[in-house]
Amino acid sequence: MQMPRNASHAWLLIAVVFLVGVVGGAVTMWAQAPKKAYLVGQIDVSNPTQYAEYAKFTPAIIEKVGGRFLARGGRNITVEGRQAPARVVVLEFPSYDTALEFYNSAEYQKVKKIREGAATVQFVIVEGL
Repeated sequence: MQMPRNASHAWLLIAVVFLVGVVGGAVTMWAQAPKKAYLVGQIDVSNPTQYAEYAKFTPAIIEKVGGRFLARGGRNITVEGRQAPARVVVLEFPSYDTALEFYNSAEYQKVKKIREGAATVQFVIVEGL
């Protein structure tokens, strides 16, 4: 049985509209995906024993919100500007809001108290590209 000419055109039009909708929706979803965020910490440790106690607890809290360490106190050299502290930490989070969620969480704020007096820190959260 042959479809009437107008019916085949209708099916073609429906298929094109469907594909445009699917592709357009995917592009819109991709364009609206949150940008990753990074927490950069520059840390001068004055009490390594106390700081190590703090550092034991942070990975689980970071992972809980989808974050991960990109750098955690490895070798570093200041190539320009003011000398960076000996310890530099870089964390990656799924979004800016997630990074703030981690930092402001009651769980992290409790653990942060362990670090008090053991180090001087500067943490900066920056949204990625």
